[in-house]
Amino acid sequence: MQTRHSTRQQVIERHLHHFVRQFEGMGARITLLAQALDVPLGTASELQAALQCDAATAGRPGREERMREELRGLLVLRYRAFRRLAYNPDVGPQAARDILLCANDRLLCKGFPYEAPGLNLRALFDGIDD
Repeated sequence: MQTRHSTRQQVIERHLHHFVRQFEGMGARITLLAQALDVPLGTASELQAALQCDAATAGRPGREERMREELRGLLVLRYRAFRRLAYNPDVGPQAARDILLCANDRLLCKGFPYEAPGLNLRALFDGIDD
């Protein structure tokens, strides 16, 4: 019995670490892209503006356009992954928040500044009920 419980616990821990690493990687790339493009992401309206990159890139060089598209894609991916976890009955909104905040804490420990674009997650949490 102890082995079965330990194995189940190890599987849960592996999944948790996987999610934290995934959100950490997305968060790092989002922050780096937003800094390079000078795109603020601190409020819901700023996030919305970043998601409307099609209009923002009209007539701009190809590299910047690709970076804006990547930023937009990562923002959407992070939101959908977070939302999927939050509404999963086995995870729930509080655990999803904890996973995302743990990933952000790891970025802060690696030297990312707290005020860097993409690290303020308040807009991401809006609309997710406890």
